Amino acid sequence: MLRNFKILFVVVVVVIISVASYAFAAANTVPDSAAGYKSNVVPGYTVTNIVYDLDATDPTLVDAITFDIAPSSGTVIAAVVKLQTATAGAWTSCTLVAGVAPSMAVTCTYGALELVNVTALNIVASSSLDP
Repeated sequence: MLRNFKILFVVVVVVIISVASYAFAAANTVPDSAAGYKSNVVPGYTVTNIVYDLDATDPTLVDAITFDIAPSSGTVIAAVVKLQTATAGAWTSCTLVAGVAPSMAVTCTYGALELVNVTALNIVASSSLDP
């Protein structure tokens, strides 16, 4: 009988401690906060004058896609531009030629890109070169 009482006593103590711990934890509140290190504006780029250069002999093929790209604010020019013509497609590296500062003329060349496969025009630009 004494052994059963000891087990019951231990169980009751564990339950009391568990309930007290839960009540204490539930009473804690943490105010909203934010953290960060420095801050800089990250401007984007504006793309204009998009041209699909169709093949001279087969207009269902795209030889190149050209456009102009300029910073949406400031004067930081694009150093790398990549283009994707389908949502899950491969990225094509493009060539850049200086235009009217800070604009750059961009040419993305394709061998035989079928026009029917151009389902998106996703452009990624960066002011720093790939490592």
